[in-house]
Amino acid sequence: MNVVRRGAAVAQRYLVTLYFVGVVAQFFLVGYGLFAMKKGDTIDNAHSLNAHRDFGWALTQYGGLLLLLATLIAWQKPLRERVVPFVVLCLLGFPLQPLLAAGGVHHKFVGMFHPVNAVLLLGLSGYLTRRAWTIRRASKPASEAALAASTELAGP
Repeated sequence: MNVVRRGAAVAQRYLVTLYFVGVVAQFFLVGYGLFAMKKGDTIDNAHSLNAHRDFGWALTQYGGLLLLLATLIAWQKPLRERVVPFVVLCLLGFPLQPLLAAGGVHHKFVGMFHPVNAVLLLGLSGYLTRRAWTIRRASKPASEAALAASTELAGP
């Protein structure tokens, strides 16, 4: 089972990185979509925002679900340090973000939290991406030091 968990942890590292890159891409797509709107278009009917809508839906539904599955499979101790931030990212992403966007069509006080949640997704996914790659780097020298210490104890 450890092999499966280690594999899921590696997948989690790459998935959170792709999720972060996807959130960054979403900011570019919404910027393009807003500035490419034609005269008379509203946010609801602007075809220039379709790339943002479609990619955002795929990112939150599939990316969030894959990240949640990898996180649950890679579940390791300590629970709070490793699992909780990933689960929060997934919950902010795939169930909440599309609801805020859809709710904003009729209720501006709901829709105004869509970009706020996007900034939270950007910050949390960026933090988790950085942490996933720095923890990996930090653990490499420690394992090499442990290997060197064990060979010294074994002696010639």
